[in-house]
Amino acid sequence: MKCNIVFRIYEDSHVLTLERKEVRPGRNGIFAFSEGDCEGRLEWKEGKTGLEGKLSCRFREDCSRPVSIGLEWTEENWEKENYVFAPAAVYNGNRFDSRPLPYPPFYLPEREKGLNTPPVITDIPHLSVEADQSRIQLLAGDMSVPAFGYYNGRKKEGVLLFGKHREAGSYTGFAIREDLEKKICSFTFQTPGVREETVYFFGEKEDGSGFFPDSGRASEDQGRRFEAGEEAGLDFQVHVFAAETLTDYFRYFNSRRFCRETGSREHVVPFSEGFRAVREKYLRDNFLEEGTFGEGYFAVGTDRHVIQQCWQAGWVGGGISNLPFLFLGEEEGFSRGLSTFRFILDHLQNENGWFYGVYADGICYGDAFELDGPGSMLLVRKDADLLYFLLKELQILEGKGLLRPGDREQIAAQADAFVRLYARYGQIGQFIDMDTEEIRIGNTAGPGIAVGALALAWEVFGKKEYLDTALGLGKYYAVNYVEKGILNGGPGEICQAPDSEAAFGMLEGFIQLYEATGEEEWLSCARAACEIALTWVVSYDFSFPEESAAAAGKVHTLGTVFANAQNKHSAPGICTLSGNSLLKLYRFTGDAGYLEWLACISHSLLQFVSLPDRPVHTLAGTDLPEGYMNERVQTSDWEGKETVGGFLDGSNWPEVTCLLTYVEIPGIYIDFSCGLVRCFDHIRCRVLEAGKTEISLELFNPTAYTAVVTVLTDDITQKGLVKHNYFPVMQKIRLEPREKREFRFDNRRGFPGRSQSY
Repeated sequence: MKCNIVFRIYEDSHVLTLERKEVRPGRNGIFAFSEGDCEGRLEWKEGKTGLEGKLSCRFREDCSRPVSIGLEWTEENWEKENYVFAPAAVYNGNRFDSRPLPYPPFYLPEREKGLNTPPVITDIPHLSVEADQSRIQLLAGDMSVPAFGYYNGRKKEGVLLFGKHREAGSYTGFAIREDLEKKICSFTFQTPGVREETVYFFGEKEDGSGFFPDSGRASEDQGRRFEAGEEAGLDFQVHVFAAETLTDYFRYFNSRRFCRETGSREHVVPFSEGFRAVREKYLRDNFLEEGTFGEGYFAVGTDRHVIQQCWQAGWVGGGISNLPFLFLGEEEGFSRGLSTFRFILDHLQNENGWFYGVYADGICYGDAFELDGPGSMLLVRKDADLLYFLLKELQILEGKGLLRPGDREQIAAQADAFVRLYARYGQIGQFIDMDTEEIRIGNTAGPGIAVGALALAWEVFGKKEYLDTALGLGKYYAVNYVEKGILNGGPGEICQAPDSEAAFGMLEGFIQLYEATGEEEWLSCARAACEIALTWVVSYDFSFPEESAAAAGKVHTLGTVFANAQNKHSAPGICTLSGNSLLKLYRFTGDAGYLEWLACISHSLLQFVSLPDRPVHTLAGTDLPEGYMNERVQTSDWEGKETVGGFLDGSNWPEVTCLLTYVEIPGIYIDFSCGLVRCFDHIRCRVLEAGKTEISLELFNPTAYTAVVTVLTDDITQKGLVKHNYFPVMQKIRLEPREKREFRFDNRRGFPGRSQSY
């Protein structure tokens, strides 16, 4: 590893002059640059978690031109096979076939080539498949953690640099430059971050040719004219470590990612209040009474002029949002959830068992963005999501005696369709022709939740073919995707780019397979998938521009989840899961770290519900109506610098995640096997007394809202105690604003104590 301090002088985003001063990692040094009469110092020390470095520069004169300073390390004898990583932005260098496709992108190869075509991405930041020279330029806000590095599988060695997202009042930058001819690759951490010449931008092309993801947009970044007496610096850690596998590399990253920055969890909106607002919004704005059939269903959005907002199976919430209403059992919500369940079965299923991906006004559309008439293209992930949740809903309705003759058979027919597809191809692809059951685009991990759906189908129906298919598909995903660190193609409009949805869906699938079989292999796969999924979760609080809506709302980004490498925004929650797979991972492993991650994700979500006394202000100059949530948490300028910290108008899938969170994530979780208590909800919880059979807690609601807090008591030595639908067994505790109460819990019930308001 060769290490340099780099000093760049700019004209706009173009480098005029570049100076390098070689330094040795671990050895302190003093250096100087002529511009601004800059004097610098690099100091190292061994920290608890890695080699800590601090670069500081002082300017004795005003800079005549904008500058940046940075730390650059260059790896010699570089190998193209090295896995280049930047969390939530770059996975294996994003080294895929990149094509300039307009949004929404859809690349359909020739029929004979579709099954094993190498993954295709749009023009997003990536290292080249073919060219000797390529680069990736990012700002800290493009990533879930200000960090980057690589894994050398041949040497079994990992390298990571962790920095801060803001230094000297500017966002930091992370650049990767590869030269395969010279066999070198350089990694530069700098302040201010300057993407030289070009940036990634998602929007209308300047030449008017259309709406594109585009890595060639002219950069507006600039260095900084430091004034006399000002200082600039970088605070970072460098880690070089042994890692037997890529999973070990991700595990090391996740265990060290808080070493430079972290965030906080504020108590603002209880789970129950967010659920109430979104529930009422769904009943008010999302239920479509279908005149053609005399029934109705929960639409995925509220804009009736957009076909995809009427109905989409799985993915953004169709067939998922009705589950919480069935759980709750409230009359109006339950009846509409039941209506949605029956509408899906009665009107949206193909004769061969598959369900259509898009529906509006009596027409079933395909997923190839051909909206001029019926279509048969299906994003397989949609049906995988749908099967998983229909099975959960079936269990609820069967327990209430509300299944109709044929309902079980229809859902089993969908599971049968997955069995046929896997038997034919040994995979289930990303897109299929529903009518011919032909894989048109394969080679992605997007429908990984199908593993769990089929395992659950085996539990429900007892058909051995379902379990056999789940086991075979699980092995396929483990070997070809999880072990290679590429979980991709979950959303329908990113081609095969890496994404968080595929990662969390894969985790859900493996957890369910382990739950069904008890085989340790699948628990190991779940833990490996989880390490990748967690890389998409933001682990610090981003400093938004002062004038932004996010800054005004005091938004904490800790626990938000980046979408994918193309759509570079973070988001409230997981699309579209509660994250209770993390709770199950704790139950099956005893590793409380999973609960901390679940707390980060679930707690963050409720900040983004629009309420009358804390409305979400949008870039359109309006406030979102009550109960609305938008998917954007903008730390990246991928849609323009003016959008950082801004929220888009409209209703989005985080509403579904909010509904699921209330019914699947306990406000308080108690594990009597070890006396563990974890609070996920927006209340304060203090353990007063903990014994082997009883635990006493003091609960305080510091928010301005009434909180109905769910409590799940558990004993993880009994693995089957908590399974799929545990909402009815959770205790509910009502706390008024500023109310403090004491409670005693055992394995069966909780006893209210004295109440006092503060």
